Order: sequence, then structure tokens, then C-alpha cells
Amino acid sequence: MNRNLLLGWALLMSLFLIWTQYKTHQAKESLKLVEQQKADSLAQFNKTHPKVADTTSAASLTATPDSASSVPTSANDATTEPHRTIRVVTPHFTAMLDNQGARIAGLSIASLEGKPVYNPTLIRPEGEGALTLAINNKDLGPVVWKVDTQDTLIQLGSAPVTISFSTNVPGMGEVVRKYTFLTDKPAIRHETVLPNGVSSYALEWKGGLEETEKLASGRGFGLLSSYFSEVVYDNGVSVQRTSFQGEKTFNAESGVVRWLGMRRKYVAVLLDFHKEIQDRIVATGKGDPNQSTAPKHYSLRVAGTADDANALDFDVMVLPLQYANIKALGRNYEQILFSGWEWFFRADLWYVKLCGLVLRLLNTFHSWIPNYGIAIILLTLLVRFITLPLSISQTRQAAKMAQHQPEIKKIQEKYRGDRQKTQIEMMAYYKQQGINPLAPVMGCFPALLQMPVFISLFNVLGRAVELHEMPFFGWIRDLSQPDVVLYSFQVPFVFPVGLTILPFLMAGTMWVQMKMTLKDPNQKAMVWLMPIMMFLFSCSFPSGLVVYWTVSNLFTIAQTKIFTPKPSPIVGRIKTAKA
Repeated sequence: MNRNLLLGWALLMSLFLIWTQYKTHQAKESLKLVEQQKADSLAQFNKTHPKVADTTSAASLTATPDSASSVPTSANDATTEPHRTIRVVTPHFTAMLDNQGARIAGLSIASLEGKPVYNPTLIRPEGEGALTLAINNKDLGPVVWKVDTQDTLIQLGSAPVTISFSTNVPGMGEVVRKYTFLTDKPAIRHETVLPNGVSSYALEWKGGLEETEKLASGRGFGLLSSYFSEVVYDNGVSVQRTSFQGEKTFNAESGVVRWLGMRRKYVAVLLDFHKEIQDRIVATGKGDPNQSTAPKHYSLRVAGTADDANALDFDVMVLPLQYANIKALGRNYEQILFSGWEWFFRADLWYVKLCGLVLRLLNTFHSWIPNYGIAIILLTLLVRFITLPLSISQTRQAAKMAQHQPEIKKIQEKYRGDRQKTQIEMMAYYKQQGINPLAPVMGCFPALLQMPVFISLFNVLGRAVELHEMPFFGWIRDLSQPDVVLYSFQVPFVFPVGLTILPFLMAGTMWVQMKMTLKDPNQKAMVWLMPIMMFLFSCSFPSGLVVYWTVSNLFTIAQTKIFTPKPSPIVGRIKTAKA
């Protein structure tokens, strides 16, 4: 491993970690805004809707209807309907429908296979909810709709269940909204029937999605953020993930949208339209407009004319972001996980596939041996064996170059001041001794080939729910997080989360590797610089990534020990090299 390669690695890692640090700073600022917004929203809701607030729970979706409350409909003051909520339990999620606004008032995902305690709440009953409707600029959100069932709790069986809401709007006619809970996929089918007098509509998702993960605390190099809040959509060409402040309009000109929604770290909720739509779609970031960071909390609004109201017919997809499951649905949902790298050599065309391949390999290894730590070790060995022929060639050429370094220096000394003559004599010497002069440059190829896998693994560990809270052994309880053994021992930029063990092992093996491979006295500082730098970086890396790096270091040590040739006498020296 030569100096240029090490500097290249350092530059790549620095750029990579500056980016993660920037994202973490954004997340921390945004979390403060979101917490304040939650408090303000709840206070305002309780003030204006005391009876509704009393019958809902902030911790669950087990609300019961307030049979004593009767709310006049704003659409038709001549009639009243009792306020009611209906809880529907499916194998994939639990949803609460509210006849005030005929909206989704609550949503939480069911426990995932192998993760019995992971069932985060995405929409809370005390919030603004999702999918209120306005027609001809008349807001039907406050309206208490008629509902076609008296049930308050429905358990979805083998057949779909449809719940219909209706209200009569003076001067327009009856509006009907249907929610059908499907059995063949994790979805709620939404359909709307508008009367003839309607010319325009607006569908609003005001409440956004709740944060599902705790944000890592502390300050460190490359500290991983567990905070993900993005608007995601498929524009018919590619899947886009965007995080922004203020208001943003999608497909403002002639673009189309196949589906759109919001995403948290391990789950997304999407509106998958039955037909591509060109209706105006606006997302608004909720937060202080004077903040420079993204607000991380959004509302959505879809508006258009009744003549082309395709946007009112869609499936509400509730998607835990398990790669294999969402890919099998055939709607490019898997790109939510890893898309958004178009600027890097059109990585949107290949990076998602690479991350998917890494995750599939990990899942395959896990199916053989049910331990993701061992799966990461097997992935490391697979990558290193694939690049082994190039690595062996580089190791041998580097050893040969080091052996001939004294003769090369003699040539350089003899023809000092004549650069052209020096190059001619050195090339002649390289040819005679069978040395590849490009070996120092070619030697970086094995490392460069591994770098995309390394970055892919970084993203897989940080985004794939399959690895969430997956242990390895002993103190390594979650491969997607740093292996903290003492949370109270926090040192900014050294142990930002707490005292970790794996970075010591990684740095130690890297020091041994550097000691074995760097023979040039001018590069002695690198023997210490690189391990120290990587130690600081890895203290806040996912432990699975540090396992990968440590095993890779051990492989390099073994490879160097086995394949470095013993020095042999230099024969056939050319005359000019004798001096």
C-alpha cells in the first residue's frame, strides 16, 4: 500500500464523513423544530377539539368513540352525525378512520417478522391525520360524515373490507369516500365519487409522519443520524428523495407522478395512484422559515380539476422498508432506500442495484447462519477473495519495487538534472528487471473496487430494517449502531456516543497492516496517521461496518504474510545502473 493510495483513501473518507456530519447537524436542528411542532399541535388540537382529544390516546390507536358527542356538519347544518372512530387491524398495520373529515386519524405498523417489539406509530390520533378533502374551495375536513358501519373495531380476515363515508354538500350533492383494506398487499384502497357540481378538489395530508427513531447524541466524525424524513416520489423516470424547507411544487409544468409519500428511517407511507397524475402536488415543510436546515416534517396537498380527478383514486401503501418485500411489489419502491445519487456518475442507475446486491448477500448468508455479524464477515471474505488476484499482483510488484529501490536511486542520482535521460534509463531498467512501472498506481485498484461495497454496506446498515437491532456476540448488541459499552463515557469527536471497543481492534489491525506494507522511511508517519484517523472516524460508525473493516485488515495482514516474495539477488544490472 503506497503513499498515494493512502492519501486517496483519506480524501475519499474525509469527503464521505463531511457529508454524514453535515446531515447529522441538519437532523439535530430539525428534531428540535419537530418536537416543538408536536407540542404546539397537540395543545392547539386539545383546545379546539376537547371531546375528541379526551377519547384518543397519544400512545396507541385504541381510541373508543365518544357516543355522547354530536358534531354538526359544516357541509349541511340541518343534520348532525355522532363523532366516531373505527379501528381496523390488518396483518401489516393498524389504522384508525375518523368520520370527522373521513380521514385516516391513526396508523401504526404491525410487528415485523423477527422484530416483535418494532411497531412504531406513524400517525397519532391527536394529530391532524391524513387525507382530508376540499371541493370547490370548501373544506370538508371539519365535516362529520355518515359511515356505513356501526363497528368500532374490525379485524381483517381473508376478504377485503370496505368502509364508506358520505356527506351531502349543499348546492353540489353527495360526496362518497371509500376505504378498502386489501388482503394481497399492505394497502388501503381509496376511491372518491364526486357529484356533478364539483369543478375542483384538493386532497390534504396535513399531519405528516411521526418520527420513529431516536436521534444519536454527541459530536463526532461521521456520526450516524437515525433521523430520516423525506418526501419521496416516482416521476415516471426515476425515484426521487428530497428534503427541503418551505414549500415545493412537484410536476409544476408537464411532469407526471406515479406515486408519492413520506418516509422515515425504516418505513414509508405512499399514495400510489391508479393512473399517472399531472395534478398540482405541493409539499410544505413545517418549521421556522428562518432556519437554514431542512424542517424534516411535511404536509402534502394534491389539487386539480374534477374533470381529471385521477388523484382521488389511489392505494395508501404502508411499507416497512424490507428490501425483498417492497421490490416484489414491482413499483420501484425499493429505490426509496438507496436512490438519490444521480450526481455521482449516474449512480441512480447502478447504486441501488449494488446496495440491493449487498443486502441480498447478507440475507443469504444469514439464512445459512442466523447471525448478521457472521454474514458481514462472509461478505468481507467474498469481496477480498474476488479482488485477491489483483491484490497479490500488487503486493508482489510493490515488494519487487522496494527491492530495486537502491538501484533506481542510483540512476536518479547519476542523471540528476536531465529528466528525460533519467526516464529513459529507468524505463530500460524496469524492462530488464521485469518491473511494472505502473504498479504503484495499479495497486490502488483493489481498494477502489472495495470502496463502493464499503459505502453500500454503510447505507445498508443505516437504512435496512433487516439489520435493525441485530446482535453479533457479547457486547455487540446492534450491528446498525456503534458498539457502546459505557454510555456515560462520552468525549466529543473521540467517543461521541460512549466508549466503544471495536474501533480499538480496527485501529490495531490497521497499524499492523501498515507496519507490514510500508517500508519507505519517508512514510513512517503514515503508519500512525491512518490508524489514528480511522479510529476517530469509526468510533461513531455502525459496529457492522467496523467489523467489515477489521476483518478486511486481518485479511490484508495474512495476504501480505503469505504472498510477499522473499528478496532475491538482483541480476543482470544494466551498465548505466552500476555507477
